[in-house]
Amino acid sequence: MDTFALLLIINILLMVVLFPISWILLTWITPKSVIDRYVCPPYFSEIESIAYRYFPSSLIRTNLFSVAIAIPVARRIRKFGDIHKQVPMWFNVASRIYVYCIFGYSVFCFTAMALIALGIKLGYLP
Repeated sequence: MDTFALLLIINILLMVVLFPISWILLTWITPKSVIDRYVCPPYFSEIESIAYRYFPSSLIRTNLFSVAIAIPVARRIRKFGDIHKQVPMWFNVASRIYVYCIFGYSVFCFTAMALIALGIKLGYLP
């Protein structure tokens, strides 16, 4: 088997396993104090506040919190203020690892696969 194809298969399997497990784990370990402080108006509407407390929409809440902690622009867009200073340090670090390494790696792999597929479709790649 071609080395590139093998590497692509390993990356796909890694994404399929690592991304959901880390996402669910980060949702599970989100401190209750963070949820109580930020899952309420003015940060979220009443409907969102209720929905984001329970699975499966709590996964969306985890992404919003993690991206807001890791990326300052997202923090300003969602008007979370200094959420990165309000959360415990371990959650801050876990969120940054999730966003930069796991989520970023998944986005990179999906983009690379899309570009490879496009290159094959257009005849640039064999």
